[in-house]
Amino acid sequence: MAKKILVMDDDPTIADLLTEALADEGYETYMSTQSLRFYDAIREHQPDLVLLDLMMPYLDGRDELKLMAMAVDRQIPVIVVTAFLNAGNEEQEFREAGVVHIVYKPFDLDKLVDLVKKTIGEPEGKRA
Repeated sequence: MAKKILVMDDDPTIADLLTEALADEGYETYMSTQSLRFYDAIREHQPDLVLLDLMMPYLDGRDELKLMAMAVDRQIPVIVVTAFLNAGNEEQEFREAGVVHIVYKPFDLDKLVDLVKKTIGEPEGKRA
């Protein structure tokens, strides 16, 4: 079974870029650009990893991390992908909520894909 990744970013361009790049690597990817859909997406897809933007309308990344804890009965690793430059100041709080890495925008796509591989392992097979 392919490893599943949920990309949560309110910027559709970034969400599409990440979703397509990871799908091309062989991961099963899902995307949401609406923070109010996060809880449902976590419950429905049960991802192995979440790429999470912190600054979103309605519910921010901190709210999403709390929802994720309620949505599943296991710890899902999270890579925060954010333009919020002070995210490092809250690193301990984020780590306790499952955040394993913080990546700042703009990011290097190849390095981010490598970070995903290091976090959850290689996908089972690339698409042809």
